[in-house]
Amino acid sequence: MQSHTPTNEKNWEADRLKILRPSGIRKMFERAQGIEGVISLGIGAPDVTPPNGLIDALKIQTDNPVAHKYSLNSGIIPLREKIADRYKERYGFDYDSKNVLISTGGTEFMFAALMALLNPKDEILIPDPGFVYYPSMPKIFGAVPVPLNLDDNFQINIDDLVEKLTPKTKGLIMNSPGNPTGAVYSREIVKQISEIAVDNNLFILSDEVYEYMIFQGYEHHSFAEFAPENTIILNSFSKSYCVPGWRIGFGLAPNQFMHSISKLHPFIVANTNTLYQFAINEFFGTTEEQAYFSKVSKIMEDRNEVTYEAFNKIPSVSLNKSHGSFYSFPKVSDSISTNPGEVYVERAFKEAKVVLVPGSEFGDSRNDHFRISYGSASTEEIKEAAERLIAIS
Repeated sequence: MQSHTPTNEKNWEADRLKILRPSGIRKMFERAQGIEGVISLGIGAPDVTPPNGLIDALKIQTDNPVAHKYSLNSGIIPLREKIADRYKERYGFDYDSKNVLISTGGTEFMFAALMALLNPKDEILIPDPGFVYYPSMPKIFGAVPVPLNLDDNFQINIDDLVEKLTPKTKGLIMNSPGNPTGAVYSREIVKQISEIAVDNNLFILSDEVYEYMIFQGYEHHSFAEFAPENTIILNSFSKSYCVPGWRIGFGLAPNQFMHSISKLHPFIVANTNTLYQFAINEFFGTTEEQAYFSKVSKIMEDRNEVTYEAFNKIPSVSLNKSHGSFYSFPKVSDSISTNPGEVYVERAFKEAKVVLVPGSEFGDSRNDHFRISYGSASTEEIKEAAERLIAIS
């Protein structure tokens, strides 16, 4: 049989992937593996032990034969009903289980929502700095992410938002409490943005995965409070129950959005892990659940205080207290480097064995910052990391 030798090597990668770059967060995480004595303040994951009641529920559900089968594409109905009821109590939504979708982590719901709603060349406004997936996902679908400036307190600049609206603007991604900033949007900011969305017929994808990690007397305000028919809520049990490895998230939206999202979702994953859905359904709404939210918030608030005190002692580093999530976003004073955040993070890793993430991972506006994740670091580790960085300053 005659073989055919191609004259040109084929490029198998789809063109849409050329705009993607590997996550710098994961890159730092991988570099730290196997290195003795490393303190990681890089990966965005909580290290708090999951609630006992949830683990007990998981063990019990392993004997439930239905929990090992396919569920409905959008998730088991009892859990979706409980989520709908909770949001109805909070915001007065007249939604039911059809307005809730159980996803494979919050990331998958975000992907499904954006793919279902954005056409090529549509514009979507995103915070800068903001979570690394906010600009990347729209680009995959040919849409155009438009960065929004944040002020010194990492609140959305309303004037900048209005100025960047065009006939191509279709929606916004908002995130409070914020990653990487740790900022909590004020009620007035949330209200103003909601009114702009309603007046301009825009959707708001509201990323609220850190809603139960708020401290210092601040309060969480959802855009759904002021623009219920324009808001798509994205949430995740990964953060609230401290089970990121379970990959269980959810979204809630009015009919005009959820119809399209739930239509696409089965083509990404047939259904989210059924066993874990049943376990979460048993735990959801219990007394222990509410106590657990308070416990985790207190742990993160304590770590935030320690981070603020310890890192403000480092020469050339300054930061404000965060008000939510488990991130701080310090600034580096350096007039020589063109990307001070990256330079500082590299030195921290090589010379002090401390893993941080440069601000440039989260947009173009804050390359003189870096992110600290204290979600998976004890107060002792945070203090030790700061001491090491002081030693190399």
